[in-house]
Amino acid sequence: MIVKIVSILVLFSLAANHLFSQDALAVVVDTEKSVKPGTPSHSSGLSVFEFRIYTTENDLKSIPDDMLEKHVFGQDVSRRLYLLESKYTFETPTVPGNPQTKTMVRKPIIYEAVMRIEHHLKKGVKKGTNTLETATVTFTKVLDVALNAISADSNSFEKAIGNTPDLDSLIALFTNRVSLVM
Repeated sequence: MIVKIVSILVLFSLAANHLFSQDALAVVVDTEKSVKPGTPSHSSGLSVFEFRIYTTENDLKSIPDDMLEKHVFGQDVSRRLYLLESKYTFETPTVPGNPQTKTMVRKPIIYEAVMRIEHHLKKGVKKGTNTLETATVTFTKVLDVALNAISADSNSFEKAIGNTPDLDSLIALFTNRVSLVM
């Protein structure tokens, strides 16, 4: 009788182990498919980066008009640039007790890329190669990506910026290869 019970328990445990191993495999497959924010997704030839949306319209509306500088691309871009400056830069004292300060940048690769893109788009509008509306929409998307990348792990995105050969490819990286998710 004991032999029968032991053999039934062994068979049951083998069957249960087989069933649970299938569940474990499903969990592993699901976690491999999910993409963490700020990491590249390798579903296509070029990697796509995902960042969570943190910047809200309330942040932009809370900036007083007298704090803004006039910008070629409009007041909405001016608000986003002010928010970018406030999030990416900070002041540190050069020497304790000295009133002079030094401006530091949090993610300098992303910040400098945004500034280069702004200069390139302004120059394109001035030369007539870009329309003002197209440049405004493009730069707004670039600013949104930069504002949301500040709070994410963006090491792979920064490496992609460093490996981008020219400004048109850099603009394509910010506008086409980054998705902002809720």
